Amino acid sequence: MKMKLLKVALILTVLLFGMQLPSVEAATYDGETTVNLNIRTKPSLSGTVVKTLPRGTKVEYGTYNQSWHKVYVNNRTYYASAQYIRKLSSTSNSLTTQSTTSTGVTTANLNIRVTSHRSATIVTTLKKGTEVKYAVHNSSWAKVYLNGKTYYAAKAYIAPKLTESNVERVDGYTNRDLKLFSERNQRSKVQKVLPKNTAVVSSKYNSSWSIVYLGNETYYTPTWGITPGELDTGVEKKDGYANRDLKLFSERNQRSKVQKVLPSNTAVVSSKYNSSWSIVYLGNETYYTPTAWISTSKTPTEPPTSTEPNDGLTQGYANRTVNLFGKTHQSSPIQLVLPKYTAVSYKAYNSSWSTVHIGSKVYYTASSWLTKGKAPAAPEASPKGTVYINTPGDVLNVRSKASLDSNVVGQLKHTTAVSHYGTVNGFHKIKYNGQDAYISSAFVMTTKPSTSTGTVIILDPGHGGKDPGALNGSLYEKTIVLDVTKRVEAYLRSKYDYNVRLTRSTDVYLTLGERVAAAKSLRGDLFVSMHVNAAGSSAAKGLETFYSSQSAHSSRSRVLASNIQSNLASKMSGMSNRGVKTANYYVITYNTMPSALVELGFISSPTDLTYLRSNTSRQRMAEGVAEGIAKYVQTYY
Repeated sequence: MKMKLLKVALILTVLLFGMQLPSVEAATYDGETTVNLNIRTKPSLSGTVVKTLPRGTKVEYGTYNQSWHKVYVNNRTYYASAQYIRKLSSTSNSLTTQSTTSTGVTTANLNIRVTSHRSATIVTTLKKGTEVKYAVHNSSWAKVYLNGKTYYAAKAYIAPKLTESNVERVDGYTNRDLKLFSERNQRSKVQKVLPKNTAVVSSKYNSSWSIVYLGNETYYTPTWGITPGELDTGVEKKDGYANRDLKLFSERNQRSKVQKVLPSNTAVVSSKYNSSWSIVYLGNETYYTPTAWISTSKTPTEPPTSTEPNDGLTQGYANRTVNLFGKTHQSSPIQLVLPKYTAVSYKAYNSSWSTVHIGSKVYYTASSWLTKGKAPAAPEASPKGTVYINTPGDVLNVRSKASLDSNVVGQLKHTTAVSHYGTVNGFHKIKYNGQDAYISSAFVMTTKPSTSTGTVIILDPGHGGKDPGALNGSLYEKTIVLDVTKRVEAYLRSKYDYNVRLTRSTDVYLTLGERVAAAKSLRGDLFVSMHVNAAGSSAAKGLETFYSSQSAHSSRSRVLASNIQSNLASKMSGMSNRGVKTANYYVITYNTMPSALVELGFISSPTDLTYLRSNTSRQRMAEGVAEGIAKYVQTYY
């Protein structure tokens, strides 16, 4: 019996000494994996593998027993084989002995903790932008030294303090649309987006992130989004100026949101994007604008407002009908028109332009339009054609000059035939009581109008004069719509004997307000504005008609637009039907009558362009619009 008890005791002793008893919980150490190391849920090879740390990964660990260590990952405790974790040499907590101590700045309101765990007690919170002394603790945490003591904080929210001596700023450009962040985290809020090919100044923060400098502001962005050096775009940038109030867009579409407006005559740097659009460069920003709105020459200068009598002036005369401008470019507004053989006092301004002095006023005109000496007797001009006054139930004022501000010298009745001598500033020149006089071109037509005083239809050809509208090479929107509008007018007159009036019958410029005012003064009952569309993509195509939901006549406007679109699409079955839409365009929102705006296809579409160039197709378009108008008139009048 004693022998059996002795054997049992020996066996228990062997078993006890053979077991790997857990040691007392030790302190946390900094270590490094020596192989690709499996991290498990318990200290056993049967424990679930949570993840595998690559060789050389820095870890925090504590001793569990002879074979296993506790490993702290993402604020949780796991286990790993002890033999594959190498302890790193410890560093002193003394601020004075920290060889890797750096000065940094907090990039967020930063919690300071007693240990390197998110569950650790918070000692204090440092405000964003606070300068701190710190050293790297591991891949996630930094040691922070405050008041002679060592604490811990998330390393991601401490940035090295930058000085001119330790930062190399490099010129470069964005190789894509570049997102700028306030933190080194692509899931954080985007502060700004720089377009592709924007010039930037940056410095490397680490292997993955760079700092971008915009004025006094700094941002973070992935380094791969910036290419060092100067962008070779192969684009020729030219100096020029805005020849009108210049709208700048972020897209090549005049219906998109206007980003900025530059006043007329503002100096700009631009490059051609295509035949219709240019790119405007403002600092680091780029925008799109129609090419026709920029003149590529030096910004014009203002002329002197007055001149001393006989101050080097030459006496001469106009050798043609002379336009006088306020600037030295012919796309600027015409201030005054002098008939041929008018005597003038002038002086050379440069090799191409002269200043013309009339009283205290000074204007610009082309030097080639003036001749020195006494003017010859002006030959009697021959009429250029006959027009008819189109003012049913009313009369048309005859004025002394081609301006609505000039004196009224007489009146002409509806249907009166008048010989004219050409057009000036939207007026026809005529003879009245043996003297030169002018009548508004908006109230005349080339065929004798109806004597009917019924429904008055106002047709508005869009753009005109200095405003070409949408472009495709040498084809202008203003030319297309004037042609189609005159065809609509002729069709409505010949088939229905309707009373039709145009806001413009020649290539003149009218503001949006002037178009609305003209429709009202012409006593219109309905208003139809004609346009051609354009888009940045050649895929956009088709016909569409708009009415305004904000108009006082939105209900009838919708019927008018629907009738036009239906008949237009029927006539042009080969074109895409984009339907009836609402838009608060000025001329259909603020008009005093039911109004619609017709888009006759996209000048930027190869498919639609074929129709827009064809006289046969233009006639069919005109008939479709006219029949839609006729259907509306027959319904309501």
